[in-house]
Amino acid sequence: MNIRIWGTRGSYPVARAEMMRYGGNTTCVEVRVGDTCILLDAGSGLRLLGESLMQEPDPPDHLQLLITHTHWDHILGFPFFAPIYSPRTALSIYGLQRTQSTLRTTIDNALSDPLLPIGLDSLSASLDFFEINHDVSFELGPDVYITSARTNHPYRALGYRIESPTGILTFVPDTGPFHTILFGDEFLVWKGKPPHLHAGQLRTLERMRRAMINLAAGSDWLLYDSQFTEAQYAQFPHWGHGTPGQAMEIAAAAGVRELLLFHHDPHRTDVEIDAITAVQQALAPPGLRVRAAYEGMVLYREEQP
Repeated sequence: MNIRIWGTRGSYPVARAEMMRYGGNTTCVEVRVGDTCILLDAGSGLRLLGESLMQEPDPPDHLQLLITHTHWDHILGFPFFAPIYSPRTALSIYGLQRTQSTLRTTIDNALSDPLLPIGLDSLSASLDFFEINHDVSFELGPDVYITSARTNHPYRALGYRIESPTGILTFVPDTGPFHTILFGDEFLVWKGKPPHLHAGQLRTLERMRRAMINLAAGSDWLLYDSQFTEAQYAQFPHWGHGTPGQAMEIAAAAGVRELLLFHHDPHRTDVEIDAITAVQQALAPPGLRVRAAYEGMVLYREEQP
């Protein structure tokens, strides 16, 4: 399993000198297992990934894109992904099944007038859309298995586990903690204090937390939403993002080998991320390594775990 990170930032891209070491592009990760090429999210980092793919002597013909959800920072790179303009590209796109709109329609609308003058029908690549739900598993290539779980994020989102004989990666870029607020498909009006949660909602949150731990169990790498400080979370819990401490709780409970703090706040500087990471590594239980994900980071495991 070979992993390369092309975008680590949350909410929107940034281009400030004091943030460039960890990167300014929004979420995108490339995973290679043999001939299987998997793309996780289509944030602005997808543009750079597309350029890299097109420069390969023999680029993969079939790409698999797993979208956690269609909030803008997770799909804004799609119109600028060079392989979709090549007739030799076959792209399979997986995303959450919703009642408001199909996955294809959502992506098409993001490319169409008045936002962009493109539309899916103008693309040269062959596109296939697959709508999935949480708690499903499927094979995506020889000895490559995908499992999904629901994250606690406004209008719902997915986390993904990619498992192969040469490594396990769990990808959870957007989730709040599993207390305080249960997010669904309705808009949450924030009134300055968390809503009252009845017993059924608390049970749902606990099931989601257990499912998230199961999703990450035994992973070699866990990329997890760490956008907020504790002070930010207290101010903006309705945004559906977590903290490094919450990421650590999940990582420790799941027994992962390495936690990679991810979905960095667009205001967070490199120096601030350094300090946050150092604190979490000092607090980590024995055997758990903590790092902050950065653009260009490569994760690789050759031997069977």
